[in-house]
Order: sequence, then C-alpha cells, then structure tokens
Amino acid sequence: MRFGLKVNPAGWDDAAYWAGVAESAGFDGLWTGDNLRNPRDAAIPVHDGPTVIAGWAATTTKIRVGLLIANMVFRQPTLLAKQATTLDHISGGRFDLGIGSGVWPTDHGMAGTPVWTARERTDRLAEFVAVVERLLSGDVSDHDGPYYPYTLAAMAPGTVQERLPLIVAANAPRALAVVAAHADGWVTFPGAAAEEEFYTKSVERGRALDELLGGREIRRILLAYGQIDPWASEDGFARLVERYQQIGFNELVVYAPKEHELAVFEKVTARLDTYRG
Repeated sequence: MRFGLKVNPAGWDDAAYWAGVAESAGFDGLWTGDNLRNPRDAAIPVHDGPTVIAGWAATTTKIRVGLLIANMVFRQPTLLAKQATTLDHISGGRFDLGIGSGVWPTDHGMAGTPVWTARERTDRLAEFVAVVERLLSGDVSDHDGPYYPYTLAAMAPGTVQERLPLIVAANAPRALAVVAAHADGWVTFPGAAAEEEFYTKSVERGRALDELLGGREIRRILLAYGQIDPWASEDGFARLVERYQQIGFNELVVYAPKEHELAVFEKVTARLDTYRG
C-alpha cells in the first residue's frame, strides 16, 4: 500500500508546512485539489491547484506531487497538458495528473458553463482524457472532436517522465471504460455516501474495472473523506488499510488532519511503513 497526503492549503505557509510533514513522514505523494471555490462555503480560502503544485514541486526533493483532481469543467485539455508538462519539469519528473469530470454546480457557475447531463459529462471525459494522453505522448496532430477540437498544437519541451502518470476519477461504467482505455490509475471517493454503501459499490466497480482491463494492472487509489475517517484511531487506520487492500486498492490518499486529529495522525505517521503490507 502506498500513502498520499492531500492538502487544500489556506496559504503558502500552510502549504509549505504540510509539504515538509509529508516528505519527512515518508508519504509517497502530496496532492491538492482543483476547484475555483469551496463548493459548500465560499468563505473558505481556496487557491489554484496547479499553482500550489508548482510551489511544492520547486521546494520538495523526493515526494511525488499531483492533482486530485484536475477539473475539466473549467480547463481545456490543451492547456492542462501544457500545465502538466511544465509541472513535470519543475518537479524533475515527480508529477502525477488526476483528471475528473467535475460535479459541483459552483464549478459550472464560475466557469460560465451549463451543468452537463450525465451522458455529456462522460462523453466529454472520454475525449478530454484521450486528448491529454496523446498530447503528453508527443502527438500534436490536429484534433476535430465534438467538444475539444484544436489545431497547431505544440508540446515542446516534452515531459521529463517517459510517461506522465494519468489517473482518472470514475464510478459509472462508461467512465470506468475511460480509465481502462487511457489511464495509469483509478481514483474513487465516497462523497456523501455512507461507508458501507461505498465499500459495496467499490467492490462492484473494482470487478467491472478488472473485466475492462483484461489483466492489466493499474494504481487503484482510495481518496478517504466523508464517512471514511482515517484519523479516528490507530486501529481504525489499520482496519481501513486492510479492508480496502483486500478489494484491490493499492494506494490510500488521506486529508491533512484537523487540530483534534493530530494525535492519531502523529502516531500513524510514526509507523507508516508498518501499514504498507
């Protein structure tokens, strides 16, 4: 099991502090999100995700940095591919790119984009991810797709990594097919679902993904929040790791702890390697 820490920092001091904690504790990855605002409370500070990643990329030395998840509601795939390449260079080849279709009306509102139907959202995700993948591979030929056409693309310089890892957020069958066709990793998260409901759905989705992958192995990332509380207790953390590892997850990304969760966080991170299995 690999472990990542997700931080939505209030400012650079906060971002720098948690980067230092994550790197010294031995986390494998350091992640942030990609929203223009907090979807529930507009007063909560939110910074631009790729900009935060650029700061982390320049000030850390070994931990991987990444977006969970880049939001296609307000990004063109050509722009995201260029940002990903730049972040890969700043980090010296330590950047991972997660992509998701976005679901919050606040994202659509700030982007000035009508809320898409479920079918259109998945159709867009399929085209968006395919475009990013081909651009990052160096294929800059013109594209005449229904949602994201472009001409005259250039991707110089290319990525530092031979293949920059693409991680796709997906739950529905058609979105899981996008993962199987283009991604190096799959990320899922409970949202507002109860933990038992989400666990059952995760088993079903994992099996569906297995069929689509046809034996190919990819990263399977659980983003723990909502009804999944990794900082309730040390034993709870251990049970969380064991439970989801048993159904195929090989990476757990947890949010930075709140003040009342610090005691458990510190105990867990002091023995992080013992949970790897």
